[in-house]
Amino acid sequence: MGNFRRLPRFDYLAPQTIDEACAVLAERPGDARLFAGGTDLLLQMRRREIAPRAIIGLKGVASLSFIRRQNGGVAIGAMTPFSAIESSPLIGEKHDFLCETAAGIGSPELRSVATVGGNLSGALPCADFPAPLITLGAVVRLRSARGERSLALEDFFRGFAETAAAPDEILIEIELPSRPACSAGAYLKFHDRHAMDMTTTGVAAFVTWDAEKRLVADVRIALSVSGPIPLRAKKAEAALRGRQVTGEALEEAALLACQEAKPRTSWRASKEFREELISVLTKRALRRAGEKAQAAAERGNA
Repeated sequence: MGNFRRLPRFDYLAPQTIDEACAVLAERPGDARLFAGGTDLLLQMRRREIAPRAIIGLKGVASLSFIRRQNGGVAIGAMTPFSAIESSPLIGEKHDFLCETAAGIGSPELRSVATVGGNLSGALPCADFPAPLITLGAVVRLRSARGERSLALEDFFRGFAETAAAPDEILIEIELPSRPACSAGAYLKFHDRHAMDMTTTGVAAFVTWDAEKRLVADVRIALSVSGPIPLRAKKAEAALRGRQVTGEALEEAALLACQEAKPRTSWRASKEFREELISVLTKRALRRAGEKAQAAAERGNA
């Protein structure tokens, strides 16, 4: 884990708007770091894993914290804290498993400061939000002084602590498309102590149910802490698509998910233990999402 030391000296910059933040970052793209919740950044600085000469605080950029309806879906500002997602009526209405994901991270104190944008931008394998958001087809918006662009969240992660964002770009928003009829998601994870420990392995599943044919119309599966980046288990998805959620189908999907994963041995768990977790959690997440999607179909919930 490394030894904790005093924070190194740095300049602190506090822009008030997105444009100001982009302008400041453009002036110091190589030696500055963005400060969102700071729950990971400060630890990395205390361990001297990084030593930026400048910190650009985003807490004063009020326009980056919001949850709102947008184009039939939901838009979430990058500076939105976990606690706001946990308690959001809109998120609960559209994607209740995101509320559950937020509620299962850390302590109430941590959830009040940690932000969804920071969770994604840090690109750490132990982050919980990437996998469930990937199953929802999330899109991230990036802005710089040069302009703005969007890309799918599953294409955002490039490697350990590495994203597709350029040095002068800021993640400003996460967009979730409209939810298909008769669909639901689940995110299950394993850790040693409830909430307070980092995730050992996690699996997110999002199932769309065909009420007429009574089978899985579509499914997305994404894995956490199962490789250097969050990943889609596309072969496992294909194995379940067009089938009923039976024990045999779940076993096949779980086996394929394990084959697609790239877990490693670390101080928290061995590769073999993580593979067993992936198998178990894949089956449980798919079954839970499938049951919720079928229940939505029975209620006529679009």
